[in-house]
Amino acid sequence: MRGFTFDERTTRLLREGRETLSAQAGKGHHALYDRLREVVGGVLPLDAFFVALFRDAGHVLYAYQYDGTEYALPGIRPLNPDGPTGWVLAHNRSYAYREDGGAVLNRGIPWGDTERRSADALVVPMRRTHTAEVIGVVSVQTYTPESYGDAELAALEWLAEVVARVLSAEEEDRAFLARLDDGHRPAAERVLSRSVSELVVERVAVVRKTAAELAAALEAEGHRLGARARDLVRECERLQIESAEIEFAGYREAAARFASLSPRERDVAELVGQGLRNDEIAARLHIGLSTVKTHVGNILRKYGAEQRSTVAEEISAYLGNARVRGHSYQG
Repeated sequence: MRGFTFDERTTRLLREGRETLSAQAGKGHHALYDRLREVVGGVLPLDAFFVALFRDAGHVLYAYQYDGTEYALPGIRPLNPDGPTGWVLAHNRSYAYREDGGAVLNRGIPWGDTERRSADALVVPMRRTHTAEVIGVVSVQTYTPESYGDAELAALEWLAEVVARVLSAEEEDRAFLARLDDGHRPAAERVLSRSVSELVVERVAVVRKTAAELAAALEAEGHRLGARARDLVRECERLQIESAEIEFAGYREAAARFASLSPRERDVAELVGQGLRNDEIAARLHIGLSTVKTHVGNILRKYGAEQRSTVAEEISAYLGNARVRGHSYQG
């Protein structure tokens, strides 16, 4: 496995992990990340864990986060360039606590149990299969010093590679389906507004908290329904992750479409998104009306759309989303 020799037990666990992780394809990312945490926990010491995906150069989706048994809400936050997630993206390689005594880790924003400081950590990149682009990171942390050596780093990198292959394959499937799109889908289906996805995550958090309290009470009493209540907690987590990733995926697809435009087409597209007519665009940009019509035609073709209103709604939603700025977060 990547030229590293593991002991017999670790080799067995990694091989079993590869099979079970690959089997999660198409089942939703909560199941994938949940299984990854289980596999990682069986291979190396684990007190805290998260999976993060890069939406663009400045924003990160913290898709799945656990500190012990405490679950943290998924959400999109601005990239912290000084923390470990930003460090991995900038350096295009894994970060290990032992490299700097945790200096980079401690420049991240604390999360989970903020009263305790991690004594060891690894943050490894997930790379798109065919381009090797860093699409996200997997992070493990522990309160026990000197827990992660070369073997633990190699194992986590290998598992992150397995998960990245699943995500890359699903991305290719979505791209194929997008090429079949007739261009008539409402813009809301293409770019779900950040406020809507965050609202779902936050509302489900209320249900999850109640379900978790119920599960804990039933389990303490040894009630047979305790396990069913715990399943409800996990279902809430799955719904939160999938809701957060809807906006993430929609934004990435919208960004790719906008990036396919030439600089002048982007100027025109932005004004189309603002609802301006062709003659108004021509006056604003000081170009001929026929030139505007040519640019608009090219934009519609590149967006695979027949209706101007469809493109206008998507561009308006995308550019509005791109300008959103929130508060800093961990990593």
